[in-house]
Amino acid sequence: MKTITMTDVNELARRTGNTPMGVLTELIEQGYQLTDESSQPKGKPLSSAKDALSLWKESKQRVAEEMYKGDPLVRQLMDADNASKSFAPQSPKTILERDEQGKVTGTSKSMLTGATMKEQAELMAAIRATYKQGEN
Repeated sequence: MKTITMTDVNELARRTGNTPMGVLTELIEQGYQLTDESSQPKGKPLSSAKDALSLWKESKQRVAEEMYKGDPLVRQLMDADNASKSFAPQSPKTILERDEQGKVTGTSKSMLTGATMKEQAELMAAIRATYKQGEN
């Protein structure tokens, strides 16, 4: 079975000077079948999970903005949600892992390769505090 797309039909019509309908009729009489055009993927292809995650975040943000602009109820709920989040107690971010008594048992990052200077200083302060408690 021979197949042809509308793009091909239009190109043949342009080259021959015939109408697209006339070209299509002639091709069908010759045994061709019209097929849908294969859809070309829009944008760049995803090459990693990081690309997929960033694309998902962008689309999520875009949809939220459209809903915020278009629906007063969504706008009211989002404003209320943002307000409640701003008043919620924030737990301090720390890399220190502590036991039930509050003593430092480890870190969630490598002090040599993954921790910032601030995180290293936080660990040293916790170690000093532990030693000072032992002196008393």
